[in-house]
Amino acid sequence: MGRRDYEMEDAVKAVEGQVAEPIVRALLVGAAGSSEGTLGGALKSLFGRSRRKAGLHSRNALVLTTTSIRVFACDAHGWPPRARDEVGAWPVGSVRVSAEAAEKWSAFNASHSGSVTNRFYDITLTPTAADEPIVVQCPRTDSARSTIQALEDATGSKPSRITARRRKKQQREREAIDEAKSAEAGD
Repeated sequence: MGRRDYEMEDAVKAVEGQVAEPIVRALLVGAAGSSEGTLGGALKSLFGRSRRKAGLHSRNALVLTTTSIRVFACDAHGWPPRARDEVGAWPVGSVRVSAEAAEKWSAFNASHSGSVTNRFYDITLTPTAADEPIVVQCPRTDSARSTIQALEDATGSKPSRITARRRKKQQREREAIDEAKSAEAGD
């Protein structure tokens, strides 16, 4: 029995009523720059050209369904945030996904009496059509890694370094199960 994925549950609640088809994975993400933790990063996320052009807000929902990848801009108030506008929707086969780990050091945080390093993932969705890529950020969590892996698998994108360790672990687990089954059959 697996652990409960509260992050996915919140993301599904955020897009409730907006998506008619079954949701494979969903994740609440921020616009690029929203996880940087500095005043400059916050201003860049509020006024940055790429965010404005893409229609992203500080809170967004990234949704993978059986046939499409969709991004919704969400309200900034309340939890879970409510999806307001659909920023983009693409068929699964017409998007390439890349992800990389990033971190940003903030110079000083008065409430923590020192500096803080924010660790997050940058997820880039690149439609194969002429659309510009959309870059979103999310904290480094198991739910984020699961969503990235599901996106890579669904789109046929090259696996990232983020999911490589997870894929190796899953392969070792499958091999151990296969060995156990063959040992039982041999007894």
